[in-house]
Amino acid sequence: MENIIKQKAKEFFTNLGVQFEHLEVSQKEENIFLVKVESLDSGKLIGPHGKNLEAITHILKLMILGDLAEDKRVKIYLEVNDYLKSKDERLKDFIISKVKYVERTGEDLKMPFYSAYDRKKIHAIVAEYGNEDIFTKSIGEGSERRIYICKADRRLSIDIDSVEI
Repeated sequence: MENIIKQKAKEFFTNLGVQFEHLEVSQKEENIFLVKVESLDSGKLIGPHGKNLEAITHILKLMILGDLAEDKRVKIYLEVNDYLKSKDERLKDFIISKVKYVERTGEDLKMPFYSAYDRKKIHAIVAEYGNEDIFTKSIGEGSERRIYICKADRRLSIDIDSVEI
């Protein structure tokens, strides 16, 4: 399957008129593949705030899925010049600073809009942070969906196991 994805990705970027120095495909998990591209045209591919990258990833995935007879549940991530890696590192630093703010103040924090991909990352970052009193929740639908970083109020928790009913 990696060879099919690599062939389709090369064809896609060639048809777009994008020159690339290197293109590799690796399988991260079952049905999850990472297409890594090194290109001098990275600004065009990534676009403002990664919007072009999201759109190009979606189109590339549709092209690849159209040729896969076996499994249509394949996820494709596109990494251009390590943009996602550096974005994830910046996101992690930012979210940890917000977690520390919530720890210090006890105030819930409503975050701005994030894509589903970023919200998933934020949930994981907060969970990995290791403070059981801090948690995340997502509220809303579509473009109104927001993630909250919250501090648990231990005064309101009830241990159901120790309560006789």
